[in-house]
Amino acid sequence: MKNPGFGLIGCGTWGSIHARAYAASPCVRFVATCDQDIARAARFSKEYGAETHTADWRDVVSNPEIQAVSIATPDFEHAEIVLAAIEAGKDILVEKPLATSIEECERIVELRRKKGVKLMVDFHNRWNLPFVSIRRALNAGELGVLLMTNIRLNDTLFVPTRMLSWAARSSPIHFLGSHVVDLIRWLARTEVTRVYSVSRSVVLKQAGIDTPDFYQSILELSNGGTAMIENCWIVSESAPSVFDFQCEFIGSKGSAYANLSCNRVVETYTAKGAGLPDVLGAPDLHGKPVGFAIAAIEHFVACVVNDTAPMVTDEDGLKAARVLAAIVESAETGRRVEVI
Repeated sequence: MKNPGFGLIGCGTWGSIHARAYAASPCVRFVATCDQDIARAARFSKEYGAETHTADWRDVVSNPEIQAVSIATPDFEHAEIVLAAIEAGKDILVEKPLATSIEECERIVELRRKKGVKLMVDFHNRWNLPFVSIRRALNAGELGVLLMTNIRLNDTLFVPTRMLSWAARSSPIHFLGSHVVDLIRWLARTEVTRVYSVSRSVVLKQAGIDTPDFYQSILELSNGGTAMIENCWIVSESAPSVFDFQCEFIGSKGSAYANLSCNRVVETYTAKGAGLPDVLGAPDLHGKPVGFAIAAIEHFVACVVNDTAPMVTDEDGLKAARVLAAIVESAETGRRVEVI
């Protein structure tokens, strides 16, 4: 049987992870890459062995040789492309968040149910080994009921000022907080019921980027527990890692801690400064990409090839979107907000 055709829409930083995974997979026919920058799409196509490239995502969605698409475009572009791909009958892997509004997410869920295609949101921390280990401990009852969670997932100024040309059309709560909200839901097997959040807009606004610097939020959970989450885009660029990801999980019987950014398994000190090389996300192992970011994409490939349901669905994306919308509303109004 011929391998199913895959297409990639969005050849940016995270698009390269998708491209590496597809290029290395024996189960994938990598048909097309797409980016508004046609030169970048061409470069991706050549580097990762795709058959063709284009600057128009509609070419990928309408291509009969393509069964599944990866959507790794900016946050605010997800909804239109996802809806068109569903209409075309494609299976879809979309980067988080599913979309940037509840209304868009609801339209996606409704249409996906009608068309019956597969749709997976790339909440790849469900494949991140430290979190998998903590979830096993929770499932085994070793930590008891998860009562208090603290998660800090921040980026340096490099991300909104130089990595993302579209930072003003997103925010740290959508770009980073979506990961954290899904992680809490998945680990605690619970839902967020209400939130209280504060944010400030100083540093980025002075830099001409009209989006909040940070959100600090308290989440109340349906199991009686709480979570405090911090998401910001203004950490100093002198930090040894572009992101800071640290967590503590305190249960009724035990506690667990995870430091995903500064784990110090490997440290480097050179003329360029201090560094903490990636050993978890998507490192290269003897010429093959490995790590939790790759594993999530490999899971989607397996679902397409074997006609099975993905671990993460559009429903998860919608539930996360409801929490994110409540956080934004709370920060804007100064009130505690119930999650719809």
